[in-house]
Amino acid sequence: MRQDPAETIDSIGSQTLTCPRCNGDMEEGFVVDLGAYNTVFPSQWVQGQPEKSLLGTKIAGKVRFRIATYRCRRCGYLESYAKYQPA
Repeated sequence: MRQDPAETIDSIGSQTLTCPRCNGDMEEGFVVDLGAYNTVFPSQWVQGQPEKSLLGTKIAGKVRFRIATYRCRRCGYLESYAKYQPA
């Protein structure tokens, strides 16, 4: 039976998630966002609507969560979860 990510998201590192499509093992990773000068950052989920700022999109003062993405080792299916990360 597949684990409920909402119940295990804080302790997922020590547990194995099962792919909802093929029942293969899932491994944790992250999706890369590129910043200025091709600086690499893990993706984040930001609460609310995007707002333009002088340097792109305003995120200061907004609630943010690091996005953990899991990939099935068997079929390649990706599934993402927002993990709390104080900004």
